[in-house]
Amino acid sequence: KLDPPPVRDIPILIGGGGEKITLRLVAEHAQAWHAFGSLETFAHKSSVLDEWCKKIGRDPSTILRSIGVSPGAVHHGDEYVALGADEITIGITGPDLDLDPIEKWIAWRDAA
Repeated sequence: KLDPPPVRDIPILIGGGGEKITLRLVAEHAQAWHAFGSLETFAHKSSVLDEWCKKIGRDPSTILRSIGVSPGAVHHGDEYVALGADEITIGITGPDLDLDPIEKWIAWRDAA
């Protein structure tokens, strides 16, 4: 029991692509799902999630779909959105951070 109690429902985000357990748990409990991978992987895992939703009687459109991509994948942004991505996150690492690709993603987002 939380003390103090939450003032709203706390959304659950589950990340991963395990087809037997993880995506079933997303269908049963989560408001958001986060994945990593290529367009093909995202499309496949998303369809598996849709099937789990169908099995339990949940509308798959009630799950926000998030995908983590590499900074250079901006040319695939529209394709990820067409496959159902509601949110795209870009992974960058140091120690030398090159933010130029992020500017390209921001320009893509703003043009949409």
